[in-house]
Amino acid sequence: MTRHMKGQRLARFSSSVPGAARAVRQLSRRGVLRGAGCAAMAVTLAGCGGSGPTLYTLSVVPGAVVTPAEGAAGAPAYIEVRQPSVASGLDRDRVVTADSGYKLDVSAGDAWADSLAGQVSRVLAGDLAQRLPRSNVFVENDAVTAEPQAYVELSLSRFSTGPSGLVELDAILSVQPAMAGVPAGQSGTAGVPPFIQRVTLQGPAASSTVSMVQALSQLVGQVADLAAQRLSMLPASRPVSPHAETPPTRKTRAR
Repeated sequence: MTRHMKGQRLARFSSSVPGAARAVRQLSRRGVLRGAGCAAMAVTLAGCGGSGPTLYTLSVVPGAVVTPAEGAAGAPAYIEVRQPSVASGLDRDRVVTADSGYKLDVSAGDAWADSLAGQVSRVLAGDLAQRLPRSNVFVENDAVTAEPQAYVELSLSRFSTGPSGLVELDAILSVQPAMAGVPAGQSGTAGVPPFIQRVTLQGPAASSTVSMVQALSQLVGQVADLAAQRLSMLPASRPVSPHAETPPTRKTRAR
């Protein structure tokens, strides 16, 4: 039976039976409300379905405390971890899950909770503070800082699963003392050459983004192990503010 024929029968029925017209109107209204409710539910489900990316963050990894050798001064009291330089392919919100050397695989649903450079510097500073408990380690541009006695710098070129299928970190590490009035990176001009080393580390194969991030955190901890060893070998120094005034000297009059 077609909808038109059903409508004609309901019209004849409502005109012949007392009170039937009111019942027909109530049935029609219920059908409209039911349809509107279903439409609203569909809109709500569609809105809830659009969720944001899953956020990931690196974490500090415990390591062995570095003790100075007998007779050595030990690591400087104030160490600044500078903001690392990150290869442009890695410097993005979405997590790079694999780097084959010719192609980068970027996750569509996984992102870093903070900038990669900010996370690496924060975690590296935390790792160093754990390994050098007698030193004060802070990140460049921190709200609470002091005149640094040494700098730690890192330049990242790979930070994901590599061509081998293992999680890889490829970077250049620099550890150098801070000389009064000498910018970071130029301490060699003051007679103490900086320690610069290419660091290539591998972790286990990762089956998911979270396991890859865990492995990367472990690799940053290994970089901290190396940096802590080099910091403990630096010569003792006392930072002098470049703005310090030279004490006046008394001139003697020639006779």
